[in-house]
Amino acid sequence: MVFSNLFFLYVFLPVLFLAYFVIKNNAYRRGVLVAFSLLFYAWGEPVCVFLMIGLVAADYLFGRLIGATRIQSRRKLWLTLAIISNLGVLGFYKYLGFVIETLNAVFNVTIPTVNVTMPIGISFFTFQTMSYVIDVYREDAEVQKSFFRLLLYVSFFPQLIAGPIVRYKDIEAQLDSRAVSVSEFNEGLFRFSRGLAKKALIADSCATVISSLYGLSDVTLLSRWAGALFFTLQLYFDFSGYSDMAIGLGRMFGFRFLENFDYPLISKNATEFWRRWHMSLGTFFRDYVYIPLGGNRHDQQRNILVVWFLTGLWHGAAWNFILWGLYYAFLLMFEKRILLGWFKKIPKIAADIVGHVYTVFITVFGFAIFYFDKGLFKNLGYLFGIGTASGTDIFTESILLDNILLLAAAVFFAIPVIPALWEKVKGKIPYPAERIVKTAVVVVLIGAATVRLVGNSYSPFLYFRF
Repeated sequence: MVFSNLFFLYVFLPVLFLAYFVIKNNAYRRGVLVAFSLLFYAWGEPVCVFLMIGLVAADYLFGRLIGATRIQSRRKLWLTLAIISNLGVLGFYKYLGFVIETLNAVFNVTIPTVNVTMPIGISFFTFQTMSYVIDVYREDAEVQKSFFRLLLYVSFFPQLIAGPIVRYKDIEAQLDSRAVSVSEFNEGLFRFSRGLAKKALIADSCATVISSLYGLSDVTLLSRWAGALFFTLQLYFDFSGYSDMAIGLGRMFGFRFLENFDYPLISKNATEFWRRWHMSLGTFFRDYVYIPLGGNRHDQQRNILVVWFLTGLWHGAAWNFILWGLYYAFLLMFEKRILLGWFKKIPKIAADIVGHVYTVFITVFGFAIFYFDKGLFKNLGYLFGIGTASGTDIFTESILLDNILLLAAAVFFAIPVIPALWEKVKGKIPYPAERIVKTAVVVVLIGAATVRLVGNSYSPFLYFRF
């Protein structure tokens, strides 16, 4: 089941709201959330829901074992076994086929391939279960004695499929007790509607443009760069839209998830970009991999290389994702050693302009690597004019002219113009008027998204495959 689905919007959610808010007992409310979350996941993964429950049960046991002893060697043993079991499950479902195919190709052998269906969201919920055990081991969180509450933490449907990756210590207290005011619920609904509009109105429209551009019979330099630009915008609005919807839904039930995006396309370098894009994944690797390896204190370049190799691999079992991760590793090392120092030597306005242009270029090119899992180097060559058709590109120009308003809207909403304007005026208008404005926005956004969804075919979020 996906958020941008009419059944979810007009059947699943209303029934859940009714069941949840009619009940006043917190324990029963947790039961409602767990039941509906498991139903949400089982809707598309009826078998894999048991795998998720099994992982939660295993990590619940490891957490109890770690908390039951003060002997450090035993605590480390249980932690190691927990990490191995989680990564083992993730590796089997996500990477085994890729490893076998690579071995067959490199060594010219014929190891039989294993056809397994990768559970949706496995990269997200395995990281969450691991974060619980690691936080307990580090004594950053208390041992959760209730299996049911731990199951709610992992399975809670807003963040289950595609994040944000919610750290256990960040919502530990909220699992026990939460309060939902009318104001909080309305803010969550506003955030949800914004994310829905991002997905249905902008991201899915960008996907249609990409299909048109990459479906042209003549491959041209303009069509390839235009397609890469629209994919960057699609990915941003698709994924940040999902995060907005997840954060909004969580807030409607009293959970406060941390932000996952902070207008990354306004960044002036790759370092800043990755502080603003998929922030929950970045902080996960920072706290659980980069800093334990030594962080900035010891062998920084190796640590960056390891983290970004893992970041690329986390996104998918394919060489283009690994190359994409290494691409950013070398960019970040280049920036830390050379570029950021050079920017400090030139006037700030020049550094900002050059930085923005540089960041847009490396981001669009980077997501081209991300996009082309087939014929990667051939398609990257097209971006440099290798093998492209020459002459006037009237078909691409026509597609771009037909979608100039979409491009303008996408660029406009990718920068924080409206939030900045709202900050200036919201304190100057009465609260009732503010509520009327926000209610009108919610109605318009959900209504427009609904109209778009009625005529659309199934369009899952891009990060479902990760």
